[in-house]
Amino acid sequence: MDKSMNKASCSTNPEITVLMSCYNAGRWLHEAIDSVLQQTFKNFEFIILDDGSEDETWNIIQSYCSRDKRIVAIRKENTGLADSLNVGIAHAKGTWIARLDADDLCEPTRLEEQIAFIRKNPEIVLLGTGFLEINDSGSVLKRHSYPAKHDQLLHRLKRSMAFFPHSSAFYRTDLVQRVHGYNPRIKRSEDTDLWLRLSEKGKLGCFKKPLVRIRKHSEQISLDQAGKRQLCDSTAARVCYFLRSSGIPDPSASNEEADWSSFLEWVENRIDQESVCEKRKAWNAARSEFLQAKNRLTGIIRFSNRLLHSSHTRELLSEKFFGSSLPQRLASEWVKHYIEEHS
Repeated sequence: MDKSMNKASCSTNPEITVLMSCYNAGRWLHEAIDSVLQQTFKNFEFIILDDGSEDETWNIIQSYCSRDKRIVAIRKENTGLADSLNVGIAHAKGTWIARLDADDLCEPTRLEEQIAFIRKNPEIVLLGTGFLEINDSGSVLKRHSYPAKHDQLLHRLKRSMAFFPHSSAFYRTDLVQRVHGYNPRIKRSEDTDLWLRLSEKGKLGCFKKPLVRIRKHSEQISLDQAGKRQLCDSTAARVCYFLRSSGIPDPSASNEEADWSSFLEWVENRIDQESVCEKRKAWNAARSEFLQAKNRLTGIIRFSNRLLHSSHTRELLSEKFFGSSLPQRLASEWVKHYIEEHS
């Protein structure tokens, strides 16, 4: 692991650590780094990890190191996002960590507003924000906001409903270290898993105001590719949360890799049996009809027509408005199985 630290001018006691992991991120990395360095709040360190990139990512990071002494650059072998973030967390000096992905952007007052809120609300252990959705070129497509209160946010997490983005997350360093950071086993939903574990230690909060810009682009995963794996991992993370709440051993914390693999296989099989991917595809197809329409009325008609021709209409509408009950149902099945095995 190659570590370049610029200690001379960097504060020895930064209040915030901005944490970014990069993998072949050269296309938008300049913009992401600039958005951090231009923050109105200045007392931070900026840990940037290159997770084994094969493009110009490391050269870009190094070029910034010579220009701003708050940057701590770490180069490592490719081990995935969760492991890379854990390396950054282990090196963090800040009392708080602010996450940002290498293709996203911070609004100039992001750190200032989040730290001010945290100081007034010490019970908050995880704070997110709304966001502006942008395209490849940075044009704003849509504004997203989320509830502010803990109970509403936890309900959304448990029911697989839309949640604030990872890049807006702001959490306490020592607490995340105590819960052992991100779980590398939950490779494509490491954020959901960590948020659920943090919710067991304190309160969640969120600004409705968008303080980050999240880029949607063609290089991101789809449901036909790694998206199914993400669906399995996110469902597994939620099932594990419900199991912990029931006093049943958490499969993701098992010392035996075979136990975790068996559990994941079971979750994936149950997802297939419930036709979850097919339901998601049907909803996305209907949404695409709406977005491609020339006007709102035509879009609503096409959207409704597409849903009416789906065999999953009732489940789709229920999940859209009330969230998914699948993780809790799977947890109940697993609890029953566990009790039968150990009685």
